[in-house]
Amino acid sequence: VEPYLPRCLDSVINQTLCDIEIICINDCSTDGSLTVLKDYALKDKRIKLIDLGVNTGVSNARNIGLKDAKGEYIAFLDPDDWWELNILEKTFDKLSKENADIILFGHNCFENGKLTQDKIINKIKVANSDNYIEYFNDIVNYVWDKIYKTEFIKNNMIIFPLNIRLSEDTIFVLNCFSKNPNIIFWGESLYNYNKERSDSALQQHDKYVSSTIEAFECMLDSDFYKQADDTYKNLCIKKMIGAVIYFCIKSITKKYSVKQFLPNLEEFVLRAKSDIPSEFLADNKEFKALENIVVMHNRQKRDT
Repeated sequence: VEPYLPRCLDSVINQTLCDIEIICINDCSTDGSLTVLKDYALKDKRIKLIDLGVNTGVSNARNIGLKDAKGEYIAFLDPDDWWELNILEKTFDKLSKENADIILFGHNCFENGKLTQDKIINKIKVANSDNYIEYFNDIVNYVWDKIYKTEFIKNNMIIFPLNIRLSEDTIFVLNCFSKNPNIIFWGESLYNYNKERSDSALQQHDKYVSSTIEAFECMLDSDFYKQADDTYKNLCIKKMIGAVIYFCIKSITKKYSVKQFLPNLEEFVLRAKSDIPSEFLADNKEFKALENIVVMHNRQKRDT
């Protein structure tokens, strides 16, 4: 992420809210990112640079930052993205006044050289503490479009799941929402999400399905899911099954053969039927679609 890092760091050190700590985790970068970080750390004493000796992935890197954080609130920023310069001042004022645990805001997408407001903003503008379940699938995708009260995160021992390659953000947010936080919805786009980086995790289409299934199984094994009531479990199941079918479609449209992820899909369907109450799956259209993909391709194998 070396080419993007100066823009990212400039958006942090130039925040209108100055009383902040800036924790940068270098997870064994192989380009010149570490040099950039060191240069910025020399210029700005608020920056704390943690240079990891072994590459352990984004979840562990974020967990290290969480453990080290001393601030009253915690925000996440990916190094190829950048903030609006007033994001921390605006959200801090709102969080403090309402004593909230989480604030959720909109974001812009940078693609094809243009910055456009993401459509999720329309749902955030009308969401509130009473109706946000209506928009649940859309608002739990990312960790970086929210800011969290540190006390809430640490008291509930919420961390990112290790050993999964995709959807660690979603699992983290599902865990947060399972604790009944006081949430504020801010109808303004304050984060700029770079969709142009060709080597990002979300460009590796051949790994979509297996990685999302891996995340689903991680959720099923998690304490927050096991301890949740049936209503929340059902929300989590619908969200994650929706993610699996979404990435199946993504992979197919990118001309990856279903054969590449069919074994994972077959195992997933079997585990879902075994571990998820049948009433949760009975009216789930996405799960029926996954079953149909497996049945159709097994039939084709037999016919050939």
